[in-house]
Amino acid sequence: MYKLKKLSSGLKILTIPMKNTEIFTLLVLVGTGSQYETKRINGISHFLEHMFFKGTKDRPEPGQVHRELDSIGAQHNAFTSKEITGYYVKAAKEYFDKSLDIVSDILTGPLLSAEEIEKEKGVVIQEIRMRNDDPVSRTANIFEQLLWGDQPAGWEIAGDEKTVNSFKRKDFLDYFYSQYVASNAVVVVAGAYPPDAEKKIEHEFKTLKKGKARSGAPTKSLGTGAKVLVENKEVESSNLVLGLEGYNMYHPKRFVLSMIGVVLGGNVSSRLFTEVREKLGLAYYIGAGSTLYAGSGYFEISAGVPHDKTETALDVIVHELQKIKTDGVTAVELKRAKDYIRGSTKISLESSSSLASYFGEQVIFGKKIMTPEENLRKLDGVSSSEIKLLARELFQPSRSALAVVGREQSNAGFLKILKQI
Repeated sequence: MYKLKKLSSGLKILTIPMKNTEIFTLLVLVGTGSQYETKRINGISHFLEHMFFKGTKDRPEPGQVHRELDSIGAQHNAFTSKEITGYYVKAAKEYFDKSLDIVSDILTGPLLSAEEIEKEKGVVIQEIRMRNDDPVSRTANIFEQLLWGDQPAGWEIAGDEKTVNSFKRKDFLDYFYSQYVASNAVVVVAGAYPPDAEKKIEHEFKTLKKGKARSGAPTKSLGTGAKVLVENKEVESSNLVLGLEGYNMYHPKRFVLSMIGVVLGGNVSSRLFTEVREKLGLAYYIGAGSTLYAGSGYFEISAGVPHDKTETALDVIVHELQKIKTDGVTAVELKRAKDYIRGSTKISLESSSSLASYFGEQVIFGKKIMTPEENLRKLDGVSSSEIKLLARELFQPSRSALAVVGREQSNAGFLKILKQI
């Protein structure tokens, strides 16, 4: 189903053929993000992602990369997270060579012009302000700050206005040559591509620097004790994230945690959606799931609720956590959750971009590659007793953190509810 080749340079090439399609996704993942930054250059991973589209040796004009990709009707974009940065093109199969040429060009020959860096500072700062204005994004950001504190895991991916304004061209060059090395990257192509795609990728990325990337800082737990942070903001409703410090992406209990996420808040027939939205009308959106990093992770519940009903909603959420701990889940719920995961997984992996991400992320994080069917078998093996045991271990006041963005409210009231988990 897939083929993985590791070159002498350390670059990994992953090819995933798909039948009955006329398109491909080309995805390059680099093992770097804000987790690999120092405080002084916090936000440079994200800013550098912007700069790859602002001129290369072969395409020196800003905007030229976008124009060429638009001219073939390609979908293209890039993203930065705490631990990886990605660049992708999704296009018709006849444009594979052109797409590969462009993607390799931006990642091996960026100009990183000082003039363009100064121009782009305004764009990045506007993006930071926009995300801070969005209460859902803002709540997610301050939740991780609350959970992890002043270390890379707790910093914002885009940095702040002060750090962004301080960046010089040398900072970008140093970071680029440190992190964008062959051993720290994987090139993935999924869908319909030419038989010699692997050789073409090897040729186009032959100039990618060799060496070992700088390691990221390990994430340290802040210790026991419930934590609450409320940020006063003029918004129509209060947005909350309740999280519990959990496991990293390699932990064997991640499969059990996925199942709990579906039962509690993974879809519109979940417990929390039924209790908080359908029965009580307290939220437009509510959901639950896990966020797993290489060195840390957490289980989270997020919701948007009326300002004067925040404590009420939180109390209902905590009650549902208690029920999982004491009663577990029924056989019917468990089967429904497994069927939901199986169906939604198969639907999502019909897309070449989803398939590229699914396999590519396993490779970049050094995980043993599991096919979708192998992953589903692990999930199918989760039992009711495992769910109950994990809930008792994880759902504890000492592991909890609550972030709220909305009207000023009582921390004491929230802490009292968290102690009931």
